[in-house]
Amino acid sequence: MILILRVALAVGFAIDAWVALLALFAQGLMQPLLDIPVRDSALTSIAGGEFAVVACVYAVAFRDPGRWRILLWICALDQLAAVVLPALAIAHGQIPATFKTVAPIPLQAVLALVFAGNARRSA
Repeated sequence: MILILRVALAVGFAIDAWVALLALFAQGLMQPLLDIPVRDSALTSIAGGEFAVVACVYAVAFRDPGRWRILLWICALDQLAAVVLPALAIAHGQIPATFKTVAPIPLQAVLALVFAGNARRSA
């Protein structure tokens, strides 16, 4: 079970680190790569900083998941937000419902369940 958790943490880290790099250093690539329009570059930079911090949370949790089990709740909430927020934005017509925005939603839902399930387990 720890191998599945570590793989999930590595995937979560990769996702958040990638989005952080784009939001902080290559905002012009967010639209073509992720289908996320950048309307306010300052807000996008702030979001990029948030993604960088959460990527660090994944890295710390990866190092010792048993010791840092509480951080798994943050990881679960991060992935849950990555499921709910795009779904709501698509429903309200704020971002396009393309493969790039819809395809990751099931993976991120599974990641949220893995993190929440492991966070609930007794140490």
